[in-house]
Amino acid sequence: MDMISESLQKEICGWTEQLVGVPLSALGGHPMPVLTPDREPQRDHPLVIIRCGDGSALVATQELCDVIRPIMPNLHADLVFSPFGTYELARATLPLGITIWGPSFYLFGDRNTVSPASDGRVVRVGASELAEVDFSIFWHCQQNALAGFAVYEGDELAALATVTSHGDPVWEIGMETHPDAQARGLGHAVVNAAANWILENDRIVLATVGTFNIPSARTLRSVGLRYAFMTIDGRPGPFMVQPQPLGSPRAGETLYNYYPDWAITKGILPRPK
Repeated sequence: MDMISESLQKEICGWTEQLVGVPLSALGGHPMPVLTPDREPQRDHPLVIIRCGDGSALVATQELCDVIRPIMPNLHADLVFSPFGTYELARATLPLGITIWGPSFYLFGDRNTVSPASDGRVVRVGASELAEVDFSIFWHCQQNALAGFAVYEGDELAALATVTSHGDPVWEIGMETHPDAQARGLGHAVVNAAANWILENDRIVLATVGTFNIPSARTLRSVGLRYAFMTIDGRPGPFMVQPQPLGSPRAGETLYNYYPDWAITKGILPRPK
């Protein structure tokens, strides 16, 4: 089963509506509805586009809606949720200081989908251990977390998953594996432990992942998280170019760049610190 169950979809319906700022019944077909929130959204950025099932909607501040609405009749949802669509949206929003990032998958799990935790390498870590973490490496994890789950190799942190509240009843997992410890199942181990701890606390498991991040998406799905919807966010800041797809179709496969070097976009700067 690839999608979340109907029962879990119902459980997260109110939470999703609070995240987006409009009822899911407001989602529509083409042209995509462009809406302002009818409640205070539970997010820290002024724009979100959601695609859930056959429906989509763009929800943003009035100022952003005014500059985006004219371009939406010429952008089908299939185009919006593509690199082309994000660039077209950014062309409208960047003059207002808002960049576009996404799409990202939202994956959820409950007791019916999440596998039991059984990896003895995982230890639970608290505030003192998290204070020692190099978050420039474990950058998808949070120091101020409800809990952390780690694998150490010797004295070195090899993999970490942290749990944060994303607003009840949903707790979110962030995960990172050290670059020298990847492709050994450590990410699966810490995510699985974190997911089971969330369930023990009677919450719903959430993890988000960029559509380009194949290894992380595979890890999350292997634990038992299931797809519910995807979003594109609009946030203050400069335009960030997404990376090429991460990972490989299968272990040991030789990968080739389809485009020659001269055809690849030049002048892309490192991520600002």
